[in-house]
Amino acid sequence: MKKSVPLYFNPESGSSEEALEQIRNDARIKLEPVSPENMAAIIQKAVKQGTERVLVSGGDGTISLAASHLAGKNTELAVIPSGTLNHFAQRTGIPTQVAEALDVALYSKARPVDVGYVNDRLFINTSAVGAYPVFVRSRKYLQNRMNYYPATIIAGIRRLFKFRLVRMSLAGKQLQTPLVFIGVGERELRLPHLGQVKIQGEKGLHLIAVDCRSGREAVQLIVRALFSGIDPLLSERRIENQLVDGIELHFRRRRRRVHVTLDGELVRLQAPLVYRFAPGEIMVAIPEERQALDRQQPLAGQ
Repeated sequence: MKKSVPLYFNPESGSSEEALEQIRNDARIKLEPVSPENMAAIIQKAVKQGTERVLVSGGDGTISLAASHLAGKNTELAVIPSGTLNHFAQRTGIPTQVAEALDVALYSKARPVDVGYVNDRLFINTSAVGAYPVFVRSRKYLQNRMNYYPATIIAGIRRLFKFRLVRMSLAGKQLQTPLVFIGVGERELRLPHLGQVKIQGEKGLHLIAVDCRSGREAVQLIVRALFSGIDPLLSERRIENQLVDGIELHFRRRRRRVHVTLDGELVRLQAPLVYRFAPGEIMVAIPEERQALDRQQPLAGQ
């Protein structure tokens, strides 16, 4: 019988236990629990040994960590989504159903997948500056006392009543904004899919930021977007909306360390924040039908 393939998983991921129950009796797979702290060493060892493909199960943070050590390498990445939201799986078309994801991981061909970097820190899906990193900090604190969803709701309400604006320079323009969002690949600008990856959209980093002068005005703009959509704000030039290969975010205070989220994980980075698009940086096993769609994806500006 063919030797079973190791599947490295983060036991702390959002829906890890549910996914594992479906895998335990699969003779093709050998489960290997790995903490985020030890994931880097495991991946680096696999690359050094010339392993053809590494199977990883976890949320976007775990997948991003694995991808950061596979970037530019020949070793391929296969993903079994087991996080709370699984944005990377949605972007690449990887099934969230365990049985289907396993088939893709074991038998589908790998293709190059784009990523982004900020100050040489890799992210596979999104990065944000401003209100969202503060929200993540609040949520993580609350999760010590309650489950994920109640913590998310309470942290979100707190941010509405304690809105902070980030003052920065973006391509020479002075900007005050509650949030800068940067996603890998073109994003949807219309509700209900605002911020989600656009199928067959252009390649690049998609920057979205609201331009406002106060926390009160920011809340008003958000309410307008919820009821009227984002188009009026775009026509009024209240939203910065750019698809770029690279961009720098400069902040008013020099040498300031800034809280940034990378695929939902909170980090502190030295300003200015230097973002760059890295096409085809990692090799990922994805479904054949998604590969056909992605081959039609145009480059930014085409």
